[in-house]
Amino acid sequence: MEDWLQALKAASAREFFEPGPPDHHDFLSGHHHWYATSHARPTYCNVCREALSGVTSHGLSCEVCKCKVHKRCAAKAISNCKWTTLASVGKDIIEDHDGNIVMPHQWMEGNLPVSSKCLVCDKTCGSVMRLQDWRCLWCRSTVHTACRPQAPNSCPLGPARVSMVPPTSLHSIGLDEAWDVCKPHGSFSPLLVFVNSKSGDNQGVKFLRRFKQLLNPAQVFDLISSGPGLGLRLFRHFDPFRILICSGDGSVGWVLSEIDHLNMQVSVHTRYQGAPCRKMRRSN
Repeated sequence: MEDWLQALKAASAREFFEPGPPDHHDFLSGHHHWYATSHARPTYCNVCREALSGVTSHGLSCEVCKCKVHKRCAAKAISNCKWTTLASVGKDIIEDHDGNIVMPHQWMEGNLPVSSKCLVCDKTCGSVMRLQDWRCLWCRSTVHTACRPQAPNSCPLGPARVSMVPPTSLHSIGLDEAWDVCKPHGSFSPLLVFVNSKSGDNQGVKFLRRFKQLLNPAQVFDLISSGPGLGLRLFRHFDPFRILICSGDGSVGWVLSEIDHLNMQVSVHTRYQGAPCRKMRRSN
């Protein structure tokens, strides 16, 4: 009865969150991007910490950081979605002994994958009984609450490190509409991802969500909403960088035409299902 009363009060006060159309620039704001979903195992709200329950929909999930909330709690969730730029890291910025900015972990509490192991003690962590323990949104490490103070401060970024643009490397957008880039140490060949969200019977939406979870959301663009021009202009100061196009031949041609339009010289590798990889050189 109490839940019903709270729901009625929230509805009368218009506190329920209603998802709107996605905006790529909004991914730089730290706001969550919710969609209705269900779960095969007990899952808990990151706001009120109570279990999510329902018949057809078990609350909302953020498509980037996988934060979980009741629909009535979404408006109360803090804007702590996955970082995109140095400014979004804010007070969590750390430096090494030489004064260089180092990528920190970004921890999200609870709802850990099954059989998660603690980064510090290597014992099983997480729980299906409550919101418990932590996971890093970048390297996928998990850690007990008690062990977290002993965890390393710097984040190794995980297996996708070479393809990822750390938020600490994106400082600002210059007058030429391109990222002002601070190249991280080590091997670095970031992946610029274009996905047609309408492709494959709308399966492209799932690809968009997954790539935003695996990489920096600032690397992933929906061709339907923004086209290829925005991503190519933002990334043109990266040297080198790679492009992944998740769509059909028409979208590939669209991206290549935009590359010509921007006078970018690119070595292009294309792979089609069942066909060998071929390489061609495009110059202007």
